[in-house]
Amino acid sequence: MVGFAIAGLAATVIGWTALGWRVVAFARLFAAGAPEVAGSRRDQPWRRTATMAREFLLHRKLARKPLVAVAHWATMFSFLVLVTTLAQATGQLFDPHFDLPVIGRWAPWGWLTEFFAWAGLVGIGVLIAIRLRASRRSEGRRSRFFGSHQWRARYVEATILAVVVLVLWLRGLESAAAGDGDRARFGSTAWIGRLYPQDLPDAVLGLWISTLALAKILVSYAWMVVVGLTPTMGVAWHRFLAFPNLWTGRQADGSPALGALPGLVVDGRAVDLTDPEVDESVFERLGAGRVADLTWRDRLALATCTECGRCQEVCPAWATGKALSPKLLVGALRDHAFGAEATPGPLVGGESAWAVAPEALWACTTCGACVEACPVGVEHVDQVVELRRHQVMVAGEFPAELAGAFRNLERRRNPWGVLAKKRLDWTKGLDFDVPVLGQDVESLTEVDYLYWVGCAGAFDERGQATARAFASLLHRAGTRFAVLGSAECCTGDPARRAGNEALFATLASANVEALNAAGAGAGAAKIVVTCAHCLNSLANEYGPFGGRYQVIHHTELLAELIDQGKLRPQNQPDGIGGLTYQDPCYLARHNGQVSAPRRVLESLPGLELADMSACGRRGNCCGAGGGQMWMEESGERVNARRFAEARATGADAIATACPFCNVMLSDAAGSAGADTPVRDVAELVLAALPTAP
Repeated sequence: MVGFAIAGLAATVIGWTALGWRVVAFARLFAAGAPEVAGSRRDQPWRRTATMAREFLLHRKLARKPLVAVAHWATMFSFLVLVTTLAQATGQLFDPHFDLPVIGRWAPWGWLTEFFAWAGLVGIGVLIAIRLRASRRSEGRRSRFFGSHQWRARYVEATILAVVVLVLWLRGLESAAAGDGDRARFGSTAWIGRLYPQDLPDAVLGLWISTLALAKILVSYAWMVVVGLTPTMGVAWHRFLAFPNLWTGRQADGSPALGALPGLVVDGRAVDLTDPEVDESVFERLGAGRVADLTWRDRLALATCTECGRCQEVCPAWATGKALSPKLLVGALRDHAFGAEATPGPLVGGESAWAVAPEALWACTTCGACVEACPVGVEHVDQVVELRRHQVMVAGEFPAELAGAFRNLERRRNPWGVLAKKRLDWTKGLDFDVPVLGQDVESLTEVDYLYWVGCAGAFDERGQATARAFASLLHRAGTRFAVLGSAECCTGDPARRAGNEALFATLASANVEALNAAGAGAGAAKIVVTCAHCLNSLANEYGPFGGRYQVIHHTELLAELIDQGKLRPQNQPDGIGGLTYQDPCYLARHNGQVSAPRRVLESLPGLELADMSACGRRGNCCGAGGGQMWMEESGERVNARRFAEARATGADAIATACPFCNVMLSDAAGSAGADTPVRDVAELVLAALPTAP
């Protein structure tokens, strides 16, 4: 037994030393990261703690895969509870009959230990089976584990499997050593002890116990050594780092890091690019270009990623054969940050094997599906935009197509490059006058709503149809409204998502000045929009520029007007029977609005609404966000994939609630040679109203 004790104690010291050394190394690596804005990530500590506990106990983010969620929950808790069996095994190296003080002979504790051991055995068995099935070569890119470090995951799974088997085996042997009079505390493992001969000498039984105890110790501490030597082994480290990563999420309530993007930060201070007094030295440090630019929270998140692939399997770019995988992008940044390069190169491009490929960076639509799906709180979209900011504003390296869009935004204040005096051309053909603020209406106190038409509504043919329909509905409902006309300019969403924060700041400041001059900042009237991207910018991103407004989406207002009886749909619109609805990412996922459009559509006579398999907050992207509307797309098109999903419902038509979705799905229908109409919700409501007197 002396040899067993020496081996076990040596393994214990080596294991804890390796793990402790890595924890200290991590602490230093995280501390060396760029600072976050003071007060962020640590506000509302009690709420953050409650959020972390809720995610830990309920596994809400794993709800997409209920079987995986239950199996992971059982495995996770088995790991936590069975840690105490390491102490038990250490004692058994010296004395096979050793029991933990106080709780060791307490039957309920033994039963609890066995319960979680059996639960862990079943749970890890399920997870192993799922990984093996999903990792088949025939799955290829379709597997969410494609590109993951499989040996790391399999090593962790094998360790857990070995530990729970050894725990149960040891419990059975302990029951045999205890004898019939004490087997009640071995409720589910006593049968294992009965498999051994009843007349087995105590010394032999003791040797069995000490041998299995040593095996358990060696397996457990070998895991600590491997994990300690592999800082990029997120499949193991997430069980520790997920707690602080969830606690320090961008949103204290645990909601996904979507909606508003964080502003520019350098050295922990917000940077206002519209301030003429801004220190010029910051202009070379915008965004994330090198490892030194990654904040401590970025580094924590990178180390936490478990390579589960949930982000990858919902990414529209990856699904259509693009180079981008959110998982692989995070993995590249992690390897870059924790790698062994003496002088790390640029995070994007360059000669480093760990650098993010430019084609991957620019394939992102910023739809947020990855952030919504991540169970450990990685904020992929924020990281993508930080990389883009550096590429655009510092490196000057971005897709050539964006140069035209940026130029149009700078010169004409809209990405189409149309003159501002044509912003009211969409009103032509209406049988009523659209009031313009400053011309027909002096102040917003005279109206109920300021209709923010948006660039698509003003200049794109499909968007103009939506704008005319919505204005007609407001007129029919007797709602007082006005528009800004030529005083309106792009909200800056395309520029910001494409990384041109300076251009976004210029556009946002101009809009805030116009809106505040009109009285919108004083709450004189709500702003209503027909574009989900305009909604997100106006409602969520203008605060730092002095613009805090009440902003609603047009489907919310339409639902309200129908409920109030001010709009009474009576006809089946355009003879459409079956209808499916495309949830805009920036309405459903980024802003949580999924019910209002459906309430409106369900109120229309003769329509049967059939949701696509991926809908609501889990809906698939149309492919236009993140500046993609103005970039060329290679390979299979995202909009074609989404259109195919819409057609699979058997619907006669597709309803949308965002001009980007309308453009993309209409184009996909044309490319497919289909005559499936794509209509905005407002157009369908107008078609359902009785003929105006």
